[in-house]
Amino acid sequence: MIMDVVIRNIYNDIQELSDLGLQRKLWLNQNNDTGLISSYIELMCRLFDDDEFDFFIDTMAPNYGLSNDLIKDLDRLRNMLRKYDEKETDEEIIIDPDWRIIVDQAKCVILKWNIV
Repeated sequence: MIMDVVIRNIYNDIQELSDLGLQRKLWLNQNNDTGLISSYIELMCRLFDDDEFDFFIDTMAPNYGLSNDLIKDLDRLRNMLRKYDEKETDEEIIIDPDWRIIVDQAKCVILKWNIV
């Protein structure tokens, strides 16, 4: 039961990573009709600290029937996030071409995850 919550949280966090429009709403409060707020730092803390993204990828993902291909894409996303040179503000992150590459990788993960 607890792990089901974790996997859902990881999916939702990657969904946020994959959507620049949602990032603008949550991180910059632009046309935010969600009632939610977030930020780059908050998202990274949720993913890596609260949801134990590393442990999930390295240990738990195969137990949930995720394909090796999807796990490789999750690992690629994790490595990209770890190497990302964080900018001063969330707005700078959203417009950063390097961030856009990470967003594209997150989109790829979500597409494959939705097939599972």
